[in-house]
Amino acid sequence: MKSKLIQVNGTLIGIVGLDEIFTEFFDAGEKPAKALQTRLLEKFKEYNYIPKTKEENYALVLMKENMDNIDEIKEFCNRKRQGVEEKEASHGTWQGVPREEVPWFPTIMEELCDGCKICLNFCSFGVYEYDEKTSKVKVIHPFNCQVGCSICVLKCKPKAISFPPLSILGSFRKR
Repeated sequence: MKSKLIQVNGTLIGIVGLDEIFTEFFDAGEKPAKALQTRLLEKFKEYNYIPKTKEENYALVLMKENMDNIDEIKEFCNRKRQGVEEKEASHGTWQGVPREEVPWFPTIMEELCDGCKICLNFCSFGVYEYDEKTSKVKVIHPFNCQVGCSICVLKCKPKAISFPPLSILGSFRKR
């Protein structure tokens, strides 16, 4: 499954499976519409963690992403039908599961970030980058984050960094 970054309320979020979900709907002849929004969100949640309080925001962003990228989705579908394999950099595995399928990475609440760069300087895995335009830190390489690590949360004085609950990792272990 492909990983991708989307922006939800000014925060870059790493996600997996979006192209595949859009392809499934496209192949079924379903067009972006309000009725599709709930089904799209439910399908998206099969592969990604979405905080309950943010579901409406995600649904709107997913619909916009679907409508804005319809030509790209058509091209992706055509390549897939022709058997063209999509190559993407691998981030290895965690407990036997491809890293790109494990939704463990930080989310920065832009409205709380004060741009101090403590997380950026602390994290040795290259997850973060400083955005000169906004004077804020952003998550640029979410799958570089080490699964289970969330020490940057403790380092962040304004409490702008969050992670999914640790309990979700249990469902991603290979059986």
